[in-house]
Amino acid sequence: MNRIFNFDANMMPLRCLAVDDEPFALEMIREFIGRVPFLVLEAATSNPLEAMALIRKDPPDLLFLDIEMPEISGIELAQASGHPPYIIFTTAFSQYAVEGFNLNAIDYLLKPYSFERFLKAAHKALDTIKAMQSPPNGPVLHGSITVKVGYQNVRIELNEILWIEAMDNYVRIHTRKKIHTPLQSLKSISTLLPPEYFCRIHKSFIVAISGIQSFNRDQVILEGQKLPVGRAYAAEFLKRMKDGSPQEGQ
Repeated sequence: MNRIFNFDANMMPLRCLAVDDEPFALEMIREFIGRVPFLVLEAATSNPLEAMALIRKDPPDLLFLDIEMPEISGIELAQASGHPPYIIFTTAFSQYAVEGFNLNAIDYLLKPYSFERFLKAAHKALDTIKAMQSPPNGPVLHGSITVKVGYQNVRIELNEILWIEAMDNYVRIHTRKKIHTPLQSLKSISTLLPPEYFCRIHKSFIVAISGIQSFNRDQVILEGQKLPVGRAYAAEFLKRMKDGSPQEGQ
C-alpha cells in the first residue's frame, strides 16, 4: 500500500476508542492502532456499558466497535449513544453488515482481518473526518456563543454547530465534536445565532445551513443524520435554500 504514512502533520491524530469483548481481538486492535501514526488509542474496553459512558463523557473521533457482545450489542450501543463518533464496526458475523452501514459507519471489518485491511479502513476514516473538518465554501463563520451546562459556562464556536434540537426543558446542541445540553429553550438559543447562517426547519430543530448535505421539502441531511422539515417552516426554508444551496434530494 503506497500511502501508509499519508498524514498531515498539522492535523491532530484521531482519538480512538476500541470496544470488543474478546481479549485477543482487543489486543490486536491495540497493536494495529499503535502502528498507524495518525491514530492514538485513548481507551480500550471489553465492557459496552463502560464504552457508552466514555462516549457520552468525552466522545472520541473514531470508534472501533465489535457488534456481538453480551449485555448490549455494538448496534444497540451506537444507537443509544445519541450522536456517536465515527464508527468502524468489527465482527465475525457478516449478516450485520447492512445494519451497520445503516448507522452510517465508515467501514466494516470482518474478523479475522489483516493489518492492510485495517489500514485501509483507517485511511477511509481519516479522509472522511478531514473532509468534515474542511472549511465550507463561501464565507467562514466566526464567533461563538456561551451557554450554561450544569454549573459550567461553556463556549461553543459557531462554525462547530451542526444542529440544535429541542427536548423537554432543555436543548441538545450537536457539534462536530460532542453534544452540549444547556437548560435553555430553542427560542432563546435562536436569539444567539446569526440568522444568515442558521435556519429553523421544524418546531424542534434549528440547523446550520453550511452543514446541510442534501434536502427536500420534507427533510434535510447533515452528517448522514436525517432531520424533518415541518410544514409550517417548509416554504421559508426552501426559499432560503434556493440560491447557492446544497444538492436537493428527490
